[in-house]
Amino acid sequence: MARQIAYDPIALRTNLLSVFWRQGYAETSLNDLEAATGLNRRQLYNGPGDKLAMFLKAMDDFADQAGRMFLAPLEVETAGVREIANLLDTFVELSQAKEGPKGCLVCSVSQEEVSAVPEVHTRAEAYFDRIKAAYCNALTQAAKRNEVNLNSEDIAQRNARLFAAHVALCILGRAGRPVDELRAIAADAVADLS
Repeated sequence: MARQIAYDPIALRTNLLSVFWRQGYAETSLNDLEAATGLNRRQLYNGPGDKLAMFLKAMDDFADQAGRMFLAPLEVETAGVREIANLLDTFVELSQAKEGPKGCLVCSVSQEEVSAVPEVHTRAEAYFDRIKAAYCNALTQAAKRNEVNLNSEDIAQRNARLFAAHVALCILGRAGRPVDELRAIAADAVADLS
């Protein structure tokens, strides 16, 4: 009878997310995964699975956590321009975090070869769709309250620009671009709503 692997599944997933988020898929080696989790290769393969399986779990965890932290405020009926501005400003501030900018795992991995793997591609598209839907909801709610003067065509155009700003801030923040440049992107995206 096979011996059970003793590990904390929540800590394991937290550690997997941390290493993939910091380094991306291609730059993360099995040695990195062993060091991050405290498990050897056999334990990893017998537990969470191969590198791709571990990465897919990390993508799921990122989408859940980032969705709750960043997108949920845009998905409610009370969302509007203030919530949009707060989110974009948050990305600017996170780029300056002491532990270093991580950006968006999904945005970063979308630039890697692994993004062509169907399971990765599907997850990335679902997360991007959620971002777009969140901004669309905030714009629609703001228009209903006459906070902005936008018709449905205007909302679609502004939504596309906000999505572009969102992704740009995540990627450029991770790349360590100057904070003034990031602030300008966020400010321009919000100014475009008036």
